[in-house]
Amino acid sequence: MIIRVVLLMILLALRFYNLELRPPHHDEAVNGWFVDGILNKGYYQYDPQNYHGPMFFYILTFFTKIFGRSLFVLRLPIVLFSWLVNLTPFLFRRWIGSTGAWIAAFFLAVSPAMVFYSRYTIHEMEFMLACILFFYFWLRTRVESFHPATIWGLGLTLGAMACLKENFVMYLACLFIAEGMTRAYEKFFPKYVDDKSPVLFTRPKELGMGLLSVVAIAFAMICLIFSALGHDQNGISNFFTAFAYWSDTGSSGHGHQKPYYYWINIFFRLEWAGLIGLILCGFALKKLPSALRMLSIMSVGVLMAYTIVAYKTPWCLLSFYWGMIFIAAYWLGRWIQKKYYPGAWYVLIAVILGYSAYQSYVCAYDQVDAEGHPYIYGQTYRDFMVPLNQILESGKADPKLHDTLKIAVVSTFTWPLPYILGEFHQVGYYGENNTPPVLDNDFIIIDSPLEKAMAPRIKGPYSRQVVRSRQWALPVVVFTRLPEKK
Repeated sequence: MIIRVVLLMILLALRFYNLELRPPHHDEAVNGWFVDGILNKGYYQYDPQNYHGPMFFYILTFFTKIFGRSLFVLRLPIVLFSWLVNLTPFLFRRWIGSTGAWIAAFFLAVSPAMVFYSRYTIHEMEFMLACILFFYFWLRTRVESFHPATIWGLGLTLGAMACLKENFVMYLACLFIAEGMTRAYEKFFPKYVDDKSPVLFTRPKELGMGLLSVVAIAFAMICLIFSALGHDQNGISNFFTAFAYWSDTGSSGHGHQKPYYYWINIFFRLEWAGLIGLILCGFALKKLPSALRMLSIMSVGVLMAYTIVAYKTPWCLLSFYWGMIFIAAYWLGRWIQKKYYPGAWYVLIAVILGYSAYQSYVCAYDQVDAEGHPYIYGQTYRDFMVPLNQILESGKADPKLHDTLKIAVVSTFTWPLPYILGEFHQVGYYGENNTPPVLDNDFIIIDSPLEKAMAPRIKGPYSRQVVRSRQWALPVVVFTRLPEKK
């Protein structure tokens, strides 16, 4: 036991290693910029076209106020949330068994998606945690019926999901469909039920009052967070408005549309534990505890929902593949305990862990801006940070430069610069048609296709450096003012 605990803690601690290695992604920079806005304004004014809820930005702001402004601090809470996610299998021991819980914990500890996105400031990790915890409290409610602990657990986790991502409606729909399918299957095929029937559904009045209490808690949480404690008068109405924007984005793809086999391809390429779990979800038709049957059906259902939606970004995998990890761990743990060729299952587990650890190292610690990797998606290149680090280091050496250093950015796509250069107060962002007639700034950053048109405006001696900026974008040219000769 001690060896397993120590090894798991070491694997989780490695997520802190060189946390600033990968340059900030476009979405991370936007989230960091929102944090800067909260620190300046005092609250977040929700924009429904941004879709995602305000809760995440307040969490990031809390850490920034305590530890200061840096990329490390911006990513710190995500690492901590990933630790919590990694420990959730132990909440499910009564359903997946102690052996299954340990197998699931190690699968999550080395999963390429878990490792990569635990070092990535987006909503997915905390949304994943909220989804898992909501399911945990739902399973408890099925067995224990409603009482204060489960009502508050369901209400707060439902509120957290709603205040993080609009996708929660897909998750809830799939969960309740899975519940209905599980109940129907067990009613018509009682010989496949491996435990007592849930007591929750034998008390309709208690069920109705319990659900009403859960919704009330969640809605109160939504009102408080979306309204910024009353500072944002349109926040609550915009919570509902966002679903219209999100539905349009989901159906059209907005440049992120992928083929229907997109998720299966990622499973085959990177997430072998999830792939095995997906296959073993078919065992839901066998004699099985009701909770595991429901989890199997729900996991496949959410995968199908995300398959139907045209908009697909790789981090959405975290929203649904955890259930497949749990299912894989349950069956492997069960076969090991029953001594069904345990040696073969240990070898399989070792192969999965080894392959996953290698893939995690490649994408999270080695080739963090590589082309063609499913998880490295629209990433800022490390090349881009070379001249930018020169600017940042000058600001650290002389904080007065934050107010006096003049920077011009002539680009059609400026992110992640507004966050990276957020501590400098004389940064101008321009397009081709509104650029000043004279560019004599200390640093000038220009999209390479615009360099020829901007060249006559550049006044003074500059060094010139061409660097790659980010995936899907053209290189940029960085001009650094040289000291004038005396």
